[in-house]
Amino acid sequence: MDKNTFNRVRVAGLVINEIEDLAPKMYPYVEFVKNEDESEGKYSVTPLSGEGLEMHEMMLDKYRKWYACVLELLEQYYPEKADEFTKAYESAIPYVTFECKPKVPNSFKMRFEFIKHLTAQKTILSHLFSKMSTMEITESEPDTIESDDVCEAEEKIPQEMTALLFKQVIKPVLDEEIKKFMDKLAQEKAALDKVGDLSEDIITSDAADIEQIKTKCASLQQTCQKDDLCKENIKQLGPIFDIISRL
Repeated sequence: MDKNTFNRVRVAGLVINEIEDLAPKMYPYVEFVKNEDESEGKYSVTPLSGEGLEMHEMMLDKYRKWYACVLELLEQYYPEKADEFTKAYESAIPYVTFECKPKVPNSFKMRFEFIKHLTAQKTILSHLFSKMSTMEITESEPDTIESDDVCEAEEKIPQEMTALLFKQVIKPVLDEEIKKFMDKLAQEKAALDKVGDLSEDIITSDAADIEQIKTKCASLQQTCQKDDLCKENIKQLGPIFDIISRL
């Protein structure tokens, strides 16, 4: 992996966080008007102005560029996920361009729909980053990496990328899946105090300590094997646990 690719990975990880920060700031500005011709949808979004327009333009630009950057990485390093990533983008983008046809004048619902599809993309991104974090640097770019720096880059970039991407993408997905797991157990009224404590401990763990989190995830899996309900529900965390175990 060359330094340019690493930098693109770094940017992809940073921009997804910026998009998630912008969404709750932008959607409160969204207002609706009832369409006279409901064949175009019951409501339309009114044109934004001022700060709302600024937020909208910033988010749309970042989202489109982020999508293009990640898609390029997927096509090169994980092509089997490229179509799935694109489909999620096609479902999400109308909620950013405001070309969707809302049935109710509710900006919170628009934000929810966007985040739902963005989360699907983020999960694919975490799988991509996990796969790339195990790659060695196999090529360099003379214009950006001097020969004396190659050995140092080979040692530092994989470790730096693993830590960066775990913190920015993989840990947030893990936390979200753990919360869903806990909610499911709560709905089924499972009395598993140790499982709850372990789950909370994972969520509150410092993302910088990957090894500690791996140990806690393994403990949670082991504990859940002792209860049929917990054993069944924790299966949904299998993909993310697999990613973490390979870091």
